[in-house]
Amino acid sequence: MTPMNARSPVVIGTLVVVVLVGLGVFLLSRTGSGAPPAAAPAPQPSATPSITAGTPTAAPAPEDVRNQPGTTVLKVKVSGCPGCQVTAVPDDTTTADGPFAATVTNGLAQLEVPSPSTLGLSFFLQGEKDGNDTPARTLVILQPDRVAPGDAVTEAAAGSAQSAGYCWAGTTLTVATVRFSAQAKGGTVQSAWADPALPTTAAQVTPGGEKDFTPRCGGVS
Repeated sequence: MTPMNARSPVVIGTLVVVVLVGLGVFLLSRTGSGAPPAAAPAPQPSATPSITAGTPTAAPAPEDVRNQPGTTVLKVKVSGCPGCQVTAVPDDTTTADGPFAATVTNGLAQLEVPSPSTLGLSFFLQGEKDGNDTPARTLVILQPDRVAPGDAVTEAAAGSAQSAGYCWAGTTLTVATVRFSAQAKGGTVQSAWADPALPTTAAQVTPGGEKDFTPRCGGVS
């Protein structure tokens, strides 16, 4: 055996070791460590939407509402009153337009109101029976006494209030969502309230006398 042939196994073995070491270094550079890659984090459950999402619960300055250009799309979500008509009556000192009305379909009625007219806006629900509107319109209580804007309002809280605000403080939003709950019997709305409560102006009503009520939201300051 020649000296070259005698060294061939040694050379080949050395090459194999170099290749294996190089491969190990390469793999470590790709993974960052000898440990297997960490598993992807488990997906987190989505958060429950807030009941106030999209609902203006802070009263804007009256002058900001009066000077707001354009219109506001009001998405009125109503529970307990399928087929009812929602009517929004503006304070007659803010606009000559209105009232604005829409029918509840799949729990939603949509109104488009001049933004300045949302200041002092009052709302009514009118029931439906056998495809026809019932005669009475019932005022929607927006803020029972002792309830802060944005707080949830139960039927008991609305019914037991000594007084309640019913003239909305308005909004400067171009799209706003308000949520109403209602109790209806025989197609007639017995009571209706905002849930959550909305910010209101100073005008008050005594719960229990909301049917065919005449709003007096004029002179809003």
